[in-house]
Amino acid sequence: MKDRLLQWLVCPDCAGGLTLAVYRRQDNEVNEGTLQCQCGQIFPIIGGVPRLLCDPLSRNLPRLYPDFFQRHSDLLENQAKSAAIGVSTGNKATIDRFGYEWLHFSDYNCDNFDQFVASLPAEFFNGKLGLDVGCGAGRHVRQASRLGAEVIGIDLSHAVDAAHLNNIDNDRVHIVQADVYNLPFNNGIFQFIYSLGVLHHLPDPERGYRALPALLSKGGSLFIWVYAYALRKVALELLRFISQRLSNHNVRRMAYLCNLIDYGIFINTYRLLANLPLAGISIKRHSPLRVKEYANYGFSVGYTDWFDRLSAPITNYYRENEMQAWLQHGGLCKTVLRLEGDSWWWLYGERKA
Repeated sequence: MKDRLLQWLVCPDCAGGLTLAVYRRQDNEVNEGTLQCQCGQIFPIIGGVPRLLCDPLSRNLPRLYPDFFQRHSDLLENQAKSAAIGVSTGNKATIDRFGYEWLHFSDYNCDNFDQFVASLPAEFFNGKLGLDVGCGAGRHVRQASRLGAEVIGIDLSHAVDAAHLNNIDNDRVHIVQADVYNLPFNNGIFQFIYSLGVLHHLPDPERGYRALPALLSKGGSLFIWVYAYALRKVALELLRFISQRLSNHNVRRMAYLCNLIDYGIFINTYRLLANLPLAGISIKRHSPLRVKEYANYGFSVGYTDWFDRLSAPITNYYRENEMQAWLQHGGLCKTVLRLEGDSWWWLYGERKA
């Protein structure tokens, strides 16, 4: 955790200010320590990442980071209070699945950020402070920082460990473990907020969306991508009915098999036919968008994406009228709703200046 991150953080429980206690520094970062609020909440900093989780989401921290809590056993009493409450089944599964995914597939290198931000002006990110909601292994925060932004990435799961390591030398990136329903930031501080393919995995996606506009500065921008209702995505629920009953390791095996079929039949057939002298032009024009996209990526990208599809405990798909309702309830101006391909909604809006 970089020292300047503290100026933007508040207690996710009461929105009070936080006091930093440093246990260990590594280079220019606080590697271990705590953030304490006057309300009594104590949030550990573990592996350079502040864990700003309210009860009971913090209950898994001692299990995941036993070495830290052995060194600082006085913090165990604080964690024990939340352990007695318990975490909902949905939250527990979400933390487990996505934490496993982004630690195992931390080298995921699908370079699709340009596609996500293609509708924005060329200099959109330059000089701004932004928030990435659901940062996973941290590839998008890295790309946004390269475009000139300073970015805070949050994730509910221990995927934040991969995001931190993937940006360890990046002075313009901060990683925080946090819950979108209890965000640990001052209102009105971000010039932009984005969430790319994340909110539709929440128990209540619209509630997560409505938590974000208050964090924008005047004139700040919010843009998200969520799943559109599409026949092929809904049909995927047949596979997910099986995968949701499997362990993470077995979902990996299932994802590998699905990807083997996907690439072996559809992607490689497209690659072969698209190179034909005359028919190739027509093949490229009329082939499904997802086939054309994956033809540009390697096998490992498809493998990761199949795991993502099969492992997510909750997936929601949305029709246009539902997305229009999101925009109406968000309180933003200059709103845009657009269908991207056959399976994504792009939502954009700005806080009134």
